[in-house]
Amino acid sequence: MLLLSLVLWPVALALLLSFTPGKWYKLWPFELIGAGYLWFAAVTGILLLALVLFRPRPPRRKVMLVMALALGLYATTMGTWYVPRLRDARTGDVPLAVMTYNVNYQTWNTAAVTELVRAHPVDIFGLVESFKEQAAELRDNVQDLYPHYYRATGGGLSLFSRDPIAEATTENLGTQYHSLFAIIDVNGKLVQIVVAHPLAPVSIYNFVNRNEAMGAVAAYAAQQPITTVIMGDFNLTSWSIYFRNFIRNSGLRSVNLGHGLNPTWFYNGARRSLSHLEQIKQAFKIPIDHIFVSQDIRVDQVITPSSGVSDHRPVIARLRIIWQFVPL
Repeated sequence: MLLLSLVLWPVALALLLSFTPGKWYKLWPFELIGAGYLWFAAVTGILLLALVLFRPRPPRRKVMLVMALALGLYATTMGTWYVPRLRDARTGDVPLAVMTYNVNYQTWNTAAVTELVRAHPVDIFGLVESFKEQAAELRDNVQDLYPHYYRATGGGLSLFSRDPIAEATTENLGTQYHSLFAIIDVNGKLVQIVVAHPLAPVSIYNFVNRNEAMGAVAAYAAQQPITTVIMGDFNLTSWSIYFRNFIRNSGLRSVNLGHGLNPTWFYNGARRSLSHLEQIKQAFKIPIDHIFVSQDIRVDQVITPSSGVSDHRPVIARLRIIWQFVPL
């Protein structure tokens, strides 16, 4: 029973402390550990259920109470993502469907990507992590759907649009990562589109640079006077402190709010043979591909279709732009 206590108490306290604000959550190790947050909570729930059902002697009431409190806080926090927003229920406004899709250049298959893109037509979509030649092949196959196109000069990013692209450029905003910036004319209303892809924080170097890129994009978004949509693979989970900082500093909202967490990685839609490392990655079903929108946008639906040949699922958001928006 001593061994049981040695296992349960750290688990219970760690989960409980994860809801306590602290500077340690900005550290690189906690960011990596936090990627498995949902699984960590699930295991704790299973342990708590086991304690309730099997009733060990002596009773572990204190550890059970701590675990129950932690899971209650967890359920409350995660549950907010699934509570519908009243503002999204209002009718009218200008419809706009957008998609972001990390296609994974290593598993690229032009025919398969084309099939997925055609199966889920949108107005604007950002293609992430493709070689220039791969994106060009896709463009040739879907030009009837997306007559307007821009390829970023860095970052492996492309933009496909039904509507005219008024301006487009590639900028790094003083960071290590290039992002794609475009202004698109949507039924006479200008919309700022940003497609970004900071690298995964698998090293301290990537971690620091990813956070700098997120901060720079957030500052950029906060300065925009027009409707703004920012999307891409941010290698950032929805429960990361850096995700919360981005929301606060940019003034944007995640389209997932009110529509669920919608995990995007790791998937194997093509049922290809996986390495041992990839088999381990399959346990992580985490939301790291995101779409953020300004406050003058309502969100009707968010879906994550099959990943196709990629290990990422695309994120599709069906939006409505408020034509005459008055900030509160």
